[in-house]
Amino acid sequence: MDPLAHTLVGAAMADAGMKKLSRYATATLLIGVNLPDIDAVAMLWGDDVSLYVRRGWSHGLLAMIVLPLLLVGAVWLWHRCRRRRQTDGPPVSWPWLVAISFLAVWSHPLLDWLNTYGVRLLMPFDDTWFYGDTLFIIDPWVWLLAAAGVVLARSASSPALATWVLLAGLSSALILTSNLPPAGVKLLWLIGIGTIVALRWWQPSPVLGQRVAQVSFAALVMYICMAYGLARMAEQAWAGENDTALQVQANPMPGVPSAHRLVVVHEDYYQIVSADGDVQQIPREPANAIVQQAMADPSVRGFIHWSRFLYWDVEESTDHWRVTFRDLRYSMPGEAPAGIGYAEVRVPKNKSETAN
Repeated sequence: MDPLAHTLVGAAMADAGMKKLSRYATATLLIGVNLPDIDAVAMLWGDDVSLYVRRGWSHGLLAMIVLPLLLVGAVWLWHRCRRRRQTDGPPVSWPWLVAISFLAVWSHPLLDWLNTYGVRLLMPFDDTWFYGDTLFIIDPWVWLLAAAGVVLARSASSPALATWVLLAGLSSALILTSNLPPAGVKLLWLIGIGTIVALRWWQPSPVLGQRVAQVSFAALVMYICMAYGLARMAEQAWAGENDTALQVQANPMPGVPSAHRLVVVHEDYYQIVSADGDVQQIPREPANAIVQQAMADPSVRGFIHWSRFLYWDVEESTDHWRVTFRDLRYSMPGEAPAGIGYAEVRVPKNKSETAN
């Protein structure tokens, strides 16, 4: 999931009642839900290095033990420093903080697993990718349901309220100007924003505000469970009608958990089934010597390892072969080369001829 979703989920857990369990509980939740994304530093070395590193070591089994303990240790050091200057404040419950730290950090790979990008849950012992294929990588309903109670609890001051207004404006601009969500999703988004504004204007009591946070968080969990079930039903329905299908994978559409773009794998071809039911067939062939040479190029090491449904085109030029790779989860033949799911390698003809 995106960083905003992780942060809002952490804040929602705090305002649903966990912040009362111990001093520093909110800070621990907000840091913990984002801590596994320390691997984002790999983006400084380029997109392919990022693909090779992301959602690996910092999202795997070993990190799920080490990172929560490091977080609790950092909170303990902070507490020791503050205690020398300040003695008031709510009590610290270290057992609760340990539990909250583990919960916060563990929630991160769980949320990442829900989308089609994948996460390597067994790292560093096994770098197999796991996929939940449940939610689009940016889901507006996760944002709204997680934010509902948080806005009520954290918008009392003018600066906080201004921050929420800015965040609502930016997220609304992203959703309303995008061509991906249908018009119905955009309308429901505006209704959801209006509902949160109305609740904030009403200014419920802290007790009622916490109840809103609890109800909205429970609704978020139910929404995710529903989306997971709908995705599995879509896969099973298509697989049941196609005996030759080796695998069916659902790509959820943004904001519409009942709509999916399916990738159906057969022995010698792919089928791409749009949410409208249109079917496109794409050949699936073994890699020849030129393609193998391109796949071995260091510039696409991360892309090849991360790809799930790999397709390629080979174009001949005067002195090289141009090999275009696409992951059919995100990029289709003929589409403009943009975003993830696309990579290109040029293989000099002398190398490809030697390989042949």
